[in-house]
Amino acid sequence: MSYKYISGTTTTVTYQVTLKLYRVCETAQDLAELPNSVYFAVFSKADNREVSGSPYLISQTSKATQTSGQADPCIVNPPKVCFQIGTYTGTITVPINAAGYTVSFQTCCRDYTMANIKDTHVANDQEHFPGNGASYFTELPGTNDILTNSSPTFNKDEAILVCANKKFSYDFSASDPDGDSLVYVFCAAYGGGKVTNGQDKYATPPAAVAPPYSNLPYVSPYSGAAPLGPDAYIVSNSGLITGVAPDPGKYVVTVCAYEYRNGKLLGIHRKDFHMIVTTCVRVVEAAMPDKYNDCSGFTITFLNNSTEDKTYDWDFGDGTTYTTTSTAPLQHTYANEGVYNVTLWVDKTSNCGDKATAVVYVYPLLTPDMRITGLCSNTTTTFTNTSTTTSNTDAIATYRWDFGDTGATADTSRSSVASYKYPGAGTYTVILDITTKNGCARSDTSTITVYEKPPISTTPDTLLCIRNSLQLTASSESGGQTINGTYAWTPDYNIINPNTATPTVSPKVDTGYTVTFTDATGCQNSATVNVDVRDTLYVRTIADSTVCTGDTLNIRAFADGNYSLTWYELPSNTHVGDGAILNIVPPAPSATYQVVATLGDCSGHDDMSLKIVDAPVVQASADTTICYGDQLTLTASGGAFYQWTPTFSLSTPTQATTLAKPTDTTQFIVTVTDNKGCPKPVRDTVMVNVVPPVPAFAGNDTIVILNQPFTLHGSGGTSYVWSPVDGLDNPNIDTPTTIINHDFTYTLTAYTAEGCKGTDDIKLRFIAGPDIYVPTGFSPNGDGQNDIFRPLPVGITELEFFRVFDRWGKLMYSTTEYLQGWDGNFDGKPAAIGTYVWVVQGKNVNNETVIRKGTVTLIR
Repeated sequence: MSYKYISGTTTTVTYQVTLKLYRVCETAQDLAELPNSVYFAVFSKADNREVSGSPYLISQTSKATQTSGQADPCIVNPPKVCFQIGTYTGTITVPINAAGYTVSFQTCCRDYTMANIKDTHVANDQEHFPGNGASYFTELPGTNDILTNSSPTFNKDEAILVCANKKFSYDFSASDPDGDSLVYVFCAAYGGGKVTNGQDKYATPPAAVAPPYSNLPYVSPYSGAAPLGPDAYIVSNSGLITGVAPDPGKYVVTVCAYEYRNGKLLGIHRKDFHMIVTTCVRVVEAAMPDKYNDCSGFTITFLNNSTEDKTYDWDFGDGTTYTTTSTAPLQHTYANEGVYNVTLWVDKTSNCGDKATAVVYVYPLLTPDMRITGLCSNTTTTFTNTSTTTSNTDAIATYRWDFGDTGATADTSRSSVASYKYPGAGTYTVILDITTKNGCARSDTSTITVYEKPPISTTPDTLLCIRNSLQLTASSESGGQTINGTYAWTPDYNIINPNTATPTVSPKVDTGYTVTFTDATGCQNSATVNVDVRDTLYVRTIADSTVCTGDTLNIRAFADGNYSLTWYELPSNTHVGDGAILNIVPPAPSATYQVVATLGDCSGHDDMSLKIVDAPVVQASADTTICYGDQLTLTASGGAFYQWTPTFSLSTPTQATTLAKPTDTTQFIVTVTDNKGCPKPVRDTVMVNVVPPVPAFAGNDTIVILNQPFTLHGSGGTSYVWSPVDGLDNPNIDTPTTIINHDFTYTLTAYTAEGCKGTDDIKLRFIAGPDIYVPTGFSPNGDGQNDIFRPLPVGITELEFFRVFDRWGKLMYSTTEYLQGWDGNFDGKPAAIGTYVWVVQGKNVNNETVIRKGTVTLIR
């Protein structure tokens, strides 16, 4: 809101007041449009009372649309930013007074999704909780100021696009018509305003209430003075907003322009605007760490996190440059100590090129290090800085310890030597940060274990020969470092150097030696080593046994202590193994072994003897082939006990000889054992191939033409014999021809290559022909006789059709299949008793058509 002086009298003054409202270009059901008119409410600044004639209804003067037409061409797919500007200008005449006047406008409601403002609206109760509104006002001068003054106006009404987390600059300056000087600051936006009643999106908002007005509630870390966060600011003498933009979102930003004339403050002009911050993807982006200050040497490894596949120009700040097309880490060695400003250009000659800068500190060699003492929880732990720098022009300037106590906030120190008392035992991560006067910075981390008692490790409980001595050991370590302290062993019985970590003991009875360790802070811990003294060692192995020739044996020894065990072959005393188990193949016919238990100068032993015998040698029947249905005798030898499997076709499967009658090819396995001492079972197999039943086939029983030769057709074997031989030209082939002239039966015997055989018969019935014979009646009553009505073809090679009709011509049955017929049913039900008409047609052996017709009687 702004004002412009128009005219004045001795009692009144007239100003032109202008309000500019901004809204997004979107249209939605719950999104109001720019109102057609607004109220200007006028209040005296002396007492905030509303003046006579207020509020003034001001119509919309103009409406414009602004878009982000100046988007950076180097940003990929920039989002569209669009908003509308409504201008409302009116003339206001007020009486002259000393304090001046406030001209106000209020509206509800602001965008709920602003990133830096708390959302105060309640979705289901917007009448009482409508959310954050807005108060805009301008202050007209009184006689205490300059009545003829006009306020400044901000220069730009444009849509801007700001890239998140990127450097940006935006000119938000204003111009003063009187040439007054301006000072710019960020300031808080005001809330306020009432909900407009009704559904008219263009309705006039209610008039403003009297000041003062309340600030909007900002979301931390944002505030009126830092609406874009800590990394963005406004230049006070120019109005330039610059710095690093915050995360993506929409932000309320308010700028106050303080108007001065000759050092006197005339007024404060305010303007709210919404800044849209978005995620930008640039065509080219230069990126690298902005600081290299670990001071680890003259050679610096630079990281290039820029856009890939570009040209990269490095300026290392020491007069050296380098051009490359790779983003791989790049090393550069400086000749002298100092601080260097490094610049990385990406696509330097392109309009969309970008650059990044970094500060490099070269003061080698800074080595962070620390020493930590006192790790007992009942005392104070001391932390000593032992860091060094080899630079002649640099020195360590600051220290910061973090003692890693996550339950405390005061677990830090900035001293070179620090101390801290931990609350209890546990593991803590200690961090030392150091910086130098020239700007180098490095850290050292150490993980420590704080204990209630110092850790102690000792010799484990052990055995000792009564004739020997033993050196015991104890130690204390934490985090891989030795803890310094003293040791004291008790009892004082046959012990040498009891106040050392490694005393020597020689007890004659079982004794427990206890060591007490005391660290440098007085913390103590104890541990006991039990020494089990032995005079006699007991060891046993297996009893004498008989084993099989060639077997690998695992012979186990059992001792009454953890002794060293050694195996020998007797009587040669040859060393054959060590440990509790002897793995060995004993030689035939016998062997003797001794196990010796040793503990220092004490020993004990046990002997065992083995008899080695051969396993049985089994001999089973040879593989063979039998015909289906035949049986054979299986035999085996070589042992005392036999077991044949599978057993289902065997007569005596536990005998050396058994009858077998398998129905399929079978592999019989015989398992043989003997009674000579070798328990090992030995197996042999007999494969019995069973020839399947021979599928001898002499042909189907058939009707043959009387007085004509007929050829038989046998199958199912590799050789054939027909019997009797009456009328046959050759009874020893599969297709002999017979000239017999009366009903006759032949038997076919078919043989396989293995000599297995099968038989089949064929019955020949001789009838004059060629012709088709059809019976005159049938009785489909299920007694197995004359149940089917079918033609009997003689010398007919093809049956073309056989059909049955009732006396009204309805087709009752039809087929073209040889020797198939009607069962007396129609549609699944028995046909009526009576006379039916039939017709049959076929081709005879001379390829002549034969057709016969007639009737048949169905009786039941």
